[in-house]
Amino acid sequence: MKLTPIHILLAIFCFVVVFACERTDDEPPVDNSISRLYISYSNYQPNNDAPKYNNVVLLPYADDSTNMGAVVQTFRSEAQGGNSIYFHPSSQRIFHSSINNSSIDTFMNKLSVGELTGALALEKQIPNQVLKSVKGMVFHPNLDRLYFINVEPNPNVYVFDRPRGLSDDRKPGQTLSFANAAELTPWDLAIVNSNLYMSKSGTDGGIDIYENLISSRDSVRSGLTPARSLRVADASNIRGMSIDTVNNMLALTDFIQSGSGETVSYQGRILLFDNFSSMSETSGTITPSRIITGALTELKQPVDVELDFRKDSKYLYVADPVSKAVFRFLKTDKGNVAPDNVYQYKQERMPDVSTPVSISLDARN
Repeated sequence: MKLTPIHILLAIFCFVVVFACERTDDEPPVDNSISRLYISYSNYQPNNDAPKYNNVVLLPYADDSTNMGAVVQTFRSEAQGGNSIYFHPSSQRIFHSSINNSSIDTFMNKLSVGELTGALALEKQIPNQVLKSVKGMVFHPNLDRLYFINVEPNPNVYVFDRPRGLSDDRKPGQTLSFANAAELTPWDLAIVNSNLYMSKSGTDGGIDIYENLISSRDSVRSGLTPARSLRVADASNIRGMSIDTVNNMLALTDFIQSGSGETVSYQGRILLFDNFSSMSETSGTITPSRIITGALTELKQPVDVELDFRKDSKYLYVADPVSKAVFRFLKTDKGNVAPDNVYQYKQERMPDVSTPVSISLDARN
């Protein structure tokens, strides 16, 4: 076939385009991974005539090898002092509760999350009358349900259906109450398959596991007892919990408090458990594979922890309100080791460093 000048030009054009688009060996591979850490701060300015404090910080490159706080985005939700913060990629929302420092604020705040940068924007709040002291949250993507552990006046788990679209006052779609509520000091929630995991504090605290609870559609479930209870010997103040089902690992925060008033002192601990799926199959005492604690760690009162769920990931993150810092450690750390990285937030409008109380990690490849 005889080629016309137009055919020749088209052939040359296609060759140039293909050659230009082919990556050379000298070009670095494109990294589309996400590692965004959202931090909630409890500080609140009740004076309406004074500038309000920011209560959410986003670290968009939390796994940066040199400085996780090299890039920072700050934000103010409508929470009257930030408390628990939670994000799940399927919801594309941040859920942010209030710490209720100065008045009753039972609204659940919603923030939309930009997919490209993670940037936040206000959405309509979820008004309600029950969420007075939310400590932990977890979202189930398939059921489109948001679970809250509310600890006052009595511990209950409340469930809201289709929370992304809620903007009017309504009762929870489900209420879960516990047989031993007076003895419970719960803090955090997680879902593994159809089981609800709840961290609890106190002497020899640990985790209660409620089997097949997630599949239940009953509006009220009362008198619930755990199918299994995992206790950590010598634990005093279990708070945050992170279950990494990809790398089969559990992290819990704990601290020892001594003295009171001006003489109070704290010793913080991160408890790490490898091969957690096997541990969770039976009740009893579980022993940490590693404990991060000691003066070099700077841990005083860690209350929240996040494991990076990506395969063979390196880091874990901890919020400590007494140290007024968010720490990053290696998941392989143990003993008295210095943090891999530290982030503290100082606002110009505040005389002191802001107080982190909760974190949520969005880590995806």
